[in-house]
Amino acid sequence: MKKTVLFSLSLLLPVLLASAQESKGAISTLEADSKKKPGFLSPMGERPKGAKTEITASEEASFDNEKNVAEFKGGVVVKDTQFTLSCDTLTVKLAKDRGGIEVAEARGNIVVVQATDPAKPKQEKAIGRAGQMTYKPDTGDIILRDWPSIQQGINNQVATEAGTVMYLKSSGESRTVGGSKTVISD
Repeated sequence: MKKTVLFSLSLLLPVLLASAQESKGAISTLEADSKKKPGFLSPMGERPKGAKTEITASEEASFDNEKNVAEFKGGVVVKDTQFTLSCDTLTVKLAKDRGGIEVAEARGNIVVVQATDPAKPKQEKAIGRAGQMTYKPDTGDIILRDWPSIQQGINNQVATEAGTVMYLKSSGESRTVGGSKTVISD
């Protein structure tokens, strides 16, 4: 049975610990702290005030209070006003002061769709796919590994080697290191 837990990012730790340990499936909602920037996977830097992130996991949601780590397993879906993410597992390490995210790691069947910045009408929506993803909020960039690909408009950059690494910048720009091919579809 799915359980819904609402919590502010600053209250994430005690609420998730208390509620998610019993849950076979979980839905968690993170409220944004408007002072934190950039936002969780935010392509536009600072999150809008009151923005929420909902994380749904079909198997398990847990929290390690000593390590400040939240883990979500099984058909994980993250919905936010600025992105969507689906993956098999998501691990979120919170900052020591519990005031924000230090790093987020996703694994297995990753699809991340980055919203566009309304101030940049020519920016193309980016869709990243990979076996592993790392997000560091200090830069707002997404790092894709394990056969990554990034589609932006008609351009699709696809890894030709498992070790290729693709960077999807918060500005919507991307960079590839390692073997890849570009497929342009009209």
